[in-house]
Amino acid sequence: MTESSFPHRALSLCIGLALASPIQAATDEEVAELQQQVKQMQQRYQEQNAVLKAMAVKIQQLEQESQPRSVKVGGTTQPQPGTSAEQGEPQPTTQQAQTEEGVVKEAPASRSAEAVYREQHTLFDRKFTIEPGLSYSHSDRRDLFLNGFLALDAIFLGDLSLDRIKADTWTLDVTGRYSYSDRLQFDVNIPYLYRDSSFSSVGAGFATNSVAEDDVSNGDLGDVSFGAFYRLFQEQGSRPDTVLSLRVKAPTGKDPYGIKFVTVSDSGDNLTIPTELPTGNGVWSITPGISFIKTTDPAILFANLSYTYNFERSFSDISTDPDTRTSADVDLGDSFAIGAGFAFALNENLSASMSYSHRITRESSIKQSGQSEVSVTGSDASAGLLNFGVSYGLADNLTMSASVGIGITPDAPDVTVGVRFPYNF
Repeated sequence: MTESSFPHRALSLCIGLALASPIQAATDEEVAELQQQVKQMQQRYQEQNAVLKAMAVKIQQLEQESQPRSVKVGGTTQPQPGTSAEQGEPQPTTQQAQTEEGVVKEAPASRSAEAVYREQHTLFDRKFTIEPGLSYSHSDRRDLFLNGFLALDAIFLGDLSLDRIKADTWTLDVTGRYSYSDRLQFDVNIPYLYRDSSFSSVGAGFATNSVAEDDVSNGDLGDVSFGAFYRLFQEQGSRPDTVLSLRVKAPTGKDPYGIKFVTVSDSGDNLTIPTELPTGNGVWSITPGISFIKTTDPAILFANLSYTYNFERSFSDISTDPDTRTSADVDLGDSFAIGAGFAFALNENLSASMSYSHRITRESSIKQSGQSEVSVTGSDASAGLLNFGVSYGLADNLTMSASVGIGITPDAPDVTVGVRFPYNF
């Protein structure tokens, strides 16, 4: 290095050091400013994200409030899809939940659909239910009795009488139900019956214009029954909700055996009537059954089968003669019942149903002491009823269910009318 170049290099180094100081200072100020801007942007982003979350929760709440409140039939109430009941945070939609969990959620049912389940099936999601009810049935029977013979294939010679029985029955009952779990339920039914029957006979004393008539009425406790229900299968896909039932009925009402008949005065011994009317059948019975229900929007289909076995029982007196006492063993005929129908949930509170039920009863038999068993002629029956019903939710825990039944066969009541008020606790 020459002496002449050394001053030039030294001068360049001094100038570079002098310029480097302001450039470095300017770079530090820009970095600090950029960092401040980044912090501000991050703070605004967090505020906007919080606002978005709050708006999403509000939208989910509004969507839930716009949907009808309902309770899942046969199970516990589930939170509406899309929200968390505890955290209030957005959750996956129903379709996403089904995809992730691999299960299909059961749609909740309205109170009107609940009423259909309760009437035709049973509900397991109510801990305790009390259900008072009032029903009325009317029957009108006419029997023509001929005691004589037919002469010349055209003229009847002998006694002719036309008997008529009009029977009205009022039943006030209370049913209590207790759900032990979502599969097991117990109930008890306590009825009180008031019966009023009118008896009349035409033809007394060989006169067709002679009418003898009289009325008999009384009320008493009916036969108390106990029931148990077990859900075998819960409705899923094409499989219906299936419930097994077992009901035991105790002979707490007034039995029909040993009731005495008396002759109506001025009837020419043509009309006899009972001194009182029975309010029970007098024997223990057990009824196993099975019921099915299937929801096929907008209809609800249901069907049921049952068999009633009556236990044989001994009575100290079965005679209708006031001066006679006859002991015997009574074996009431067993019966088989079947029913089916459909219902529509018209809206959140209102539902309508139509069904048909049929009961076939075998002949009863009586065995007196020292004699063989004898069948009671005419004790068998075939009763068919066409039923129409409507249910309306009066409140969250109270429902009114009304029904009308029309007798289809001669052995069925002509008409039945009933109303019930189940209250859920």
